[in-house]
Amino acid sequence: MPLSVPHIPVQAVVEIINEWATTPQDVSTRPWTGYPGADSAVRQQLMDVWPSNVAEPDDESIARACDHVYPIFTVRWPAETANYLNRAIVGYGMVPRLTGAQDGVRMRWSTSHVEQFLTAILVASLLEHINAAPRDRFGICESTSCADVLVDQSPTHTKHFCSARCQTRERVRSFRSRKPE
Repeated sequence: MPLSVPHIPVQAVVEIINEWATTPQDVSTRPWTGYPGADSAVRQQLMDVWPSNVAEPDDESIARACDHVYPIFTVRWPAETANYLNRAIVGYGMVPRLTGAQDGVRMRWSTSHVEQFLTAILVASLLEHINAAPRDRFGICESTSCADVLVDQSPTHTKHFCSARCQTRERVRSFRSRKPE
């Protein structure tokens, strides 16, 4: 029987991927302190939509799902992103389902692939965000010591860094490289 695939806010997807995916951990110069605990806000957002009839994911399965979704942020926006998401829809057995509600008809996702359920939630969440904000570009922080994913929601859609800290670190690095010794 197909499972209805819920979605979570895109910022929660970004935080989950940045905390559990392998690449951000490998590239970061900050010491890794482990996965967020069971009481973390981002894990709680995920568990709030998690169906009771599906076993809760452990850290390894969350990391695996994040590693599957991470490449969506690395490809060229928008054409390659669309292609990657189309392949993810098929690969994770996601099927669109229409539901009627008081405010009209809504499209939701379902899947029969319970082993890929978490990955389907992350993909459905990205699709929900794209539907609501089609100009918000997905990307990777351009800092040399960071590989965190980001969603560019800036007015000009030209965001290059995941945080002000990474942007400042790169500006200082650039300034120091131009300064004579």
